[in-house]
Amino acid sequence: MATYHVELSGKSSLAQQAKAIEGEEALGTKFLSARIWVNAKNALTNLAEFQELDTAPEPPLGTPKLSKELPAGSTPAWAGPMIVQGSAVAQVYLLRS
Repeated sequence: MATYHVELSGKSSLAQQAKAIEGEEALGTKFLSARIWVNAKNALTNLAEFQELDTAPEPPLGTPKLSKELPAGSTPAWAGPMIVQGSAVAQVYLLRS
């Protein structure tokens, strides 16, 4: 299973970035992680890593949601820094429903 990277615009909101992750996963991939990155235009943005899947995951991954706060009792699928609407956010959580 190969991995590849997709830029998630740092100008986008958390909801827009979560939709982009959801769209990429609809192609038969799984979000692995994201990191802050400077693209070819020298813009500070996010670089997301995805893994290509050979079969549909069991159980299904669930809809991704990005949040600045971790709800009590929740376990994030991923956590880390991101650029959101042009500003750095020290900790973002990817939750699945």
